Amino acid sequence: MSNEVELKFLVTDDVFLHLERILASLEIKEKQDFRLENIYFDTADQELRELDCGLRIRTYNGKHEQTIKLAGQVIAGLHQRPEYTLPMSVPWPDLRLFPTEIWPDGVNVGSLQQSLTALFRTDFHRRTWQVSFDDAVVEIAYDIGFIEANGQQEPINEVELELISGPIASLFKIARLLAVKPGWQLGGISKAQRGYRLAGLTAEPDVRRMGFAPMTQDQTACEGLMTALQFALRHWQFHEQLYMQQPSIGALLQLRSAITLIQHTRTLFADVFAELTPVDWDDDLQWLVEQFAWLDEALVLQRMQFEYRQMLKDAPCQHELTSEIQRHEQQLPTIEQTQDLLLSVRYCQTLLKLSAWMVLHEATDPNSPSLTQPIQTLAIMSLDKSWQELLSLSKMGSALDHASYQRLRELLRHNLQVGVCFAALFDIERQQGFRLPWLNMLGRLSDLEHIEWIFDAANCMACPHQDELNLWLQKELKPRLTELDQIRQQGIGMQPYWE
Repeated sequence: MSNEVELKFLVTDDVFLHLERILASLEIKEKQDFRLENIYFDTADQELRELDCGLRIRTYNGKHEQTIKLAGQVIAGLHQRPEYTLPMSVPWPDLRLFPTEIWPDGVNVGSLQQSLTALFRTDFHRRTWQVSFDDAVVEIAYDIGFIEANGQQEPINEVELELISGPIASLFKIARLLAVKPGWQLGGISKAQRGYRLAGLTAEPDVRRMGFAPMTQDQTACEGLMTALQFALRHWQFHEQLYMQQPSIGALLQLRSAITLIQHTRTLFADVFAELTPVDWDDDLQWLVEQFAWLDEALVLQRMQFEYRQMLKDAPCQHELTSEIQRHEQQLPTIEQTQDLLLSVRYCQTLLKLSAWMVLHEATDPNSPSLTQPIQTLAIMSLDKSWQELLSLSKMGSALDHASYQRLRELLRHNLQVGVCFAALFDIERQQGFRLPWLNMLGRLSDLEHIEWIFDAANCMACPHQDELNLWLQKELKPRLTELDQIRQQGIGMQPYWE
């Protein structure tokens, strides 16, 4: 058995000359150039995939080998999985040749073997450079080819850095040397995962609402932090890939939510971070959030085109409003500009910094109470602090004005993200009941944003019916504020689920 540790990049251009140029400054131990043909197998019911196993037959230079990759972990583009590889005389796998201890209790290997079927294939040209770097040996592979399934093809253009020996830190150092031109994207999914999707064996990706970080009550505060960070990073990269394939505002909003969740951990876990290796990605995350600041207006404009179209037909200055909406839409970043951001050098280097810190961080004192305290203790303190802040504004009166609700909206968003971190530690029914009115309120507060946008836009428009427009906006606003007061009173009366 070997434990595969590698970083994967998807690249948009032919980077062979770029790699040759960068690697010329390193000590190259060996270079190879060959073609690989791979067939991936599973049962019709995807029993191997259910076990988080990947099975393939690889053919090169007229020889065959079977490889099974077992459950591992992925942090950004870093893949760590145990694998077994055996030579074969024929291009068909035999599960019975693998060690028996790799199979969970109750797995009938003979039945699996009889049910195997070929699902898809990957064929690609691979160039490799094995280099010595610091105290490590790393193999850099550049693959160009295709995945084929059901008569369809998807291109492969990837760079993989595999650690042969030495510290993982060297893998990240080389990666940062290579990813210095636009078009490099950390690959969170493998060729096999892409093949399953192309074969129609996994659902087409779609925007996912952020759930809760899967913390457990037996975790320490330090373990809980890593759970939250990994959860946020998976959500981030899923929606990054989704936007590259199916651009939508929804995908970008979820991507940004994942970034802000990581930022929130800096406050919620401040004492934990203080005991660990200093981070070097704070400024980069803030830069990214600022790059996506336009999303709020983009969502409002989109909703005015669809959800609020009928309401706008009754608005004074309708022609001027329509023109103003179109003017602002034209100022938004295009899909191409946004994809360029996701393929930019700084964006890629930000993810490399974050994933390297998550893998390589160390504690100044592993036994520090800040690190070893139960996660539930930290959760209760954080939830209660956030709740008291929310109550201090929510209880200002039986009826709040528009400005107060605008302040409450930002506080509520923060409060709900505290719940995203910790709610999984508590009773599901209680936390769902408690969060429901506040989620409802946040939705209603979002419904105010188009009215706020029109208020602001009215100052820029040359409308002959300006006073009439302002009266119409006040009329639209009043019943919504009344509804918010009712929801707020309901939320205030809920019993916190962590008490």
